[in-house]
Amino acid sequence: MKRLTTFLAAGTLSLVLAVQPAAAAASFPDVPKSNRFHDEVNYLTGKEIISGYSNGSFMPKKNVTRGEAAIMIGRMLGVDGTKRTTKFKDVTKNYGASGYIAASADKGIINGHPDGTFRPNELITRGDMAIILDRAFGLEFGSGQIYKDVGLKMKAETSISHITSEHIATGYADETFRPLEKVTREQFSAFLARSLSPIYRQRAVYPDGYSYNLLKQYVYSTEDGDVEVTYKQGMKAPAGVATYKGFAWEHKNMKTGEIYYEIQGETSKRLISGAPYSDYYEELQYPLTQGKRWDTSYSTRNGRQVTAVNKTVSTSYKKFTNAVEITTQYGQKIYYVKGIGHVKVVNPNGKTVNELKTIR
Repeated sequence: MKRLTTFLAAGTLSLVLAVQPAAAAASFPDVPKSNRFHDEVNYLTGKEIISGYSNGSFMPKKNVTRGEAAIMIGRMLGVDGTKRTTKFKDVTKNYGASGYIAASADKGIINGHPDGTFRPNELITRGDMAIILDRAFGLEFGSGQIYKDVGLKMKAETSISHITSEHIATGYADETFRPLEKVTREQFSAFLARSLSPIYRQRAVYPDGYSYNLLKQYVYSTEDGDVEVTYKQGMKAPAGVATYKGFAWEHKNMKTGEIYYEIQGETSKRLISGAPYSDYYEELQYPLTQGKRWDTSYSTRNGRQVTAVNKTVSTSYKKFTNAVEITTQYGQKIYYVKGIGHVKVVNPNGKTVNELKTIR
């Protein structure tokens, strides 16, 4: 993934901001530790990716414009930002961001309007942000997450699905994405930090769920040998004829070398899983209460049911006392632990066919 350099802000203070030294990240008085995105802002500042205004402030609630986004994308790609003539009638050669706007437009990352304008001072929305980051990073995996306010014919629909899959942005508790909502500097900082580091992506994962931890590597013992599960970018397709660019969970059999990939997505309502470019299935449905039953997908009526909660389960890794037992319609029992994922699978005959061996 390419490195983003400096996120600049327009306005009366300055269009081009001084870059803070990497060794001494700025501490902005208007971004205290109590700010939800404090760490993300300081992480990006320390890496000379963003900076504050000349008066020492960061202005975290200030909305981001199209001109600022063009500068950020241009510097991320390492383009020449020298001022120059653009094809947009409202962006003259003397405009501070003209070089970045021209370059970003040439690469098809940010487009103009049908009337020949760019409108650099127009504020970007969450939908705009999704499209920009999707194009800039070349994202390709859909999330399987359905938002109430994101229709299939919406311009940003695919991009919203992509950045959701990559844990760069998440929806709201009411299962909306709010694509027309404006984006602030602190929010954009969070999106950029997540784009660059799995540490911040993990913070965007549903905090009370049963999906894998992006920062951990798991090893499971199976009937066919140990399988190592790692969150990775850049994957060979199963047939070896293509390469995936996005992030996914790589399942690698340490004995045979066989590899397959898995995407996970989680909200307060469900945990979904599936292979890249395939239909996802509902692995878990919340809340996990005794007797709860659901079908895993609309196309395949494979039922699952919660048959025990707070179950004590022993694995090669450790003994868990808080596992949830899920029984499939075929009699297979799968045990999940919050914050870890599945820890054990037992077939209908009572034989363990998959269990957690190590986490590192």
